[in-house]
Amino acid sequence: MTLYTAMPLELVLDGIQNTPGPFVEVTIQGVTLQLVPVAPGIGRIERLLSAPLNSYLQSHFTPGQTICYYPTSEPSAAIDFSGFGI
Repeated sequence: MTLYTAMPLELVLDGIQNTPGPFVEVTIQGVTLQLVPVAPGIGRIERLLSAPLNSYLQSHFTPGQTICYYPTSEPSAAIDFSGFGI
């Protein structure tokens, strides 16, 4: 691989050996998100893994936004939110 840059190589490759932090995959309102835990039950959206196309345009699913979630150790039964207008 050839890399052409005016920046020093030390700055370009700084942090290349660092592994990304722990990620949590959560499904909220039919959207599967990859989150970085910030606090217990709160995470910062890293990216959308699986979602309907219109979800990518919604501001509350923008990467960098913080969102509340509840981590579970085992899969839970699906909850029907149809009566709540969600």
